[in-house]
Amino acid sequence: MPNKSTASMSWISQLVLTILMVSFLQAQDTPAGHFAKGKKLIEDNCVDCMDGTQKGEEEGIRELETALQAHYAKPVDAYKLLADAYANMSSYVQKNQSDSQAFQHMEYDVYRKLYELAPDDEHVLMDYSLTLTEAKDQIAICRKILSLNPKNADARFSLGELLVRQDKVKQGVEEMKQGLALESDPEGECNFVQRVIEALSQHHCPLKHAVIYNAEALKAEEAATQGPGDPQPMAIFKRKFVAAMEQHVCTEPAANPKSR
Repeated sequence: MPNKSTASMSWISQLVLTILMVSFLQAQDTPAGHFAKGKKLIEDNCVDCMDGTQKGEEEGIRELETALQAHYAKPVDAYKLLADAYANMSSYVQKNQSDSQAFQHMEYDVYRKLYELAPDDEHVLMDYSLTLTEAKDQIAICRKILSLNPKNADARFSLGELLVRQDKVKQGVEEMKQGLALESDPEGECNFVQRVIEALSQHHCPLKHAVIYNAEALKAEEAATQGPGDPQPMAIFKRKFVAAMEQHVCTEPAANPKSR
């Protein structure tokens, strides 16, 4: 038969356990608790995640929405995750075009909300630019990002692409060249090379040996990302490609006399 001391300790242990359980459940039901749960669900259930599911992503969205409705203290963080979740959902339902587009619209609505909340956040501005349809508005956003951070490779390169589309080829190529020089991620570098080639091709001023450059960029990216990773091939290739960009000449369109 247990003595009074043992019974007392058992009762205290049960009480402490109950208090801890109640505290845990209460913490789960706070805005921060819903955010934490939503964050984990969304990160664990991305389209490319092992064992990720659409249902898990949907649960994550519901948790984030609950956190926001309860006035979570860091709404910008929650909205950024929510935008990622809607992008994942757009991919999950891509076989149904109308559903996929609906999630993309929801993603873009979040970017607009983020722009209201954090108009000086570089990443928010870059995402917000995706919602714009006028080149002049996109250029303005890129220039704003660069005023905040002149070394933002994505904004610098995107500005160059936009300028090329506006027939400001020489200026655009210079901006793209600087963007490529600023980029340090092998996948990003390879992506920029492909976009340079595409932009010039669409402008009917294709880069010479474009097919060869594209193959060399992919090979350099593979060297940098496979196994221990060797950055040297990409560094050598970038110098070669930038030199080709500097030597490339496109004829600027003649000014329209009526526009003067």
